[in-house]
Amino acid sequence: MDELLNEEIFLSVPPEHHLAGRTSIELHKAANEIYINRPTGYEFRDLTDEFCKQAGFVANTPIELEEAGAILRLIELGLGISFTPQLSLLQQALPRTVQIPITSPVCRRTIGLAWNRNKRRYFSEASTEFRNFTINFFKYIALSYYDDKKNRD
Repeated sequence: MDELLNEEIFLSVPPEHHLAGRTSIELHKAANEIYINRPTGYEFRDLTDEFCKQAGFVANTPIELEEAGAILRLIELGLGISFTPQLSLLQQALPRTVQIPITSPVCRRTIGLAWNRNKRRYFSEASTEFRNFTINFFKYIALSYYDDKKNRD
């Protein structure tokens, strides 16, 4: 597997939320909040449930949605808080939310590109070009979008 990105996962809250002014947070300090998350069974949900478990609680998650943009819109409306991966923040027209870095536990995930390395397996020119494009996109371009957004804010 080629590692494409080891991305930070933030705690997203509405701008008026009592946690919004923090520069970072230990996750256990958000144990009593209402969470909006992906449905149970999604890999990202499993990951964030594990973060909560490491922090010593089970998140109260009455709202479950599949789409990251919809989750951020509900946060903006003040219906709860959520976990947001760095790549979800690359969109141009994001809802107004505040992203708080989580200091404990470490909340990160690795995004990679995997393929069957069986030497007898043939890879078409298109699949090789796609692999190279994806690796180069993450290596040289994707993070610059995030850095540009941080510089605009």
